[in-house]
Amino acid sequence: MPERPDCYGTLFPDLDRLRYNEPCVGKAFTALITSQGIGVHSRQLEVNAAHWEACQRCPAYRSCYDLCLARAVLRHGLGRD
Repeated sequence: MPERPDCYGTLFPDLDRLRYNEPCVGKAFTALITSQGIGVHSRQLEVNAAHWEACQRCPAYRSCYDLCLARAVLRHGLGRD
């Protein structure tokens, strides 16, 4: 199996580490939930276009992307999204 880059499996942010008012950064995507006092004020998702394009050129892209999606689906199934 070919070597995987150090960033393998990190396209999406690790939502288990998501905290209010702190960006949760993945290789190509960043999530931010803003809270001012009680409740959620806003939710934002950013795409780092340069990193996304670099990821798509990576030989490990398809497998990495599949792993990221699998984690997201499983997290959702566990009610942790």
